[in-house]
Amino acid sequence: MKACHSCILLLVLFFSHFSGKAQRLEYAYWETYGQYVPLAVAEFGGCVGLDAHDTFWLRSFKIGTAFVSEFIIVKSLKSVIDEERPDGRSNNSFPSGHTATAFNGAELVRYEYGTWWGVGAYTLATAVGLSRVYHKRHYIWDVGAGALCGVLSARIGIQTVSKIKEKRDSKIEDISFSPVFSPHNVGCHLSLLF
Repeated sequence: MKACHSCILLLVLFFSHFSGKAQRLEYAYWETYGQYVPLAVAEFGGCVGLDAHDTFWLRSFKIGTAFVSEFIIVKSLKSVIDEERPDGRSNNSFPSGHTATAFNGAELVRYEYGTWWGVGAYTLATAVGLSRVYHKRHYIWDVGAGALCGVLSARIGIQTVSKIKEKRDSKIEDISFSPVFSPHNVGCHLSLLF
């Protein structure tokens, strides 16, 4: 029951942070929120009765690792490639970060809950990517590269948790979770002792 309370807290923090951020953006299309839906399903699907591959805390660690990997890969490529967006607003078009986040979550959903849930998540991720092209925020090759970055990031998260489980026989001795609040951001700190 304790994990379900943590699920509710994380969900509230998650959506309150991103809804406020999207409202401040001039181009807040549906994909601003939609990119996070597969990640939310990957994390919280087990809390609503879906048969998950790993426990809530291992999913959290896996998703956190995948999200950090995605951030590093996408931000590095954006700063090195410096491609202008189709609408001319900025020079950080390649690769699509929204698409990377959606495909990262889609691969995690597929891994955690199976092929059929994965098909739905990949369909949503594809719609997010195509919507970014439609709204002239990215070129099609930006979206393709974002999809590859997202799947690669998810696989990094999955492999990291697999190695930890192998090394320690799935025994994590202590888990610490604490929400972090500041005037402009909301986040969480997760630490594992094994």
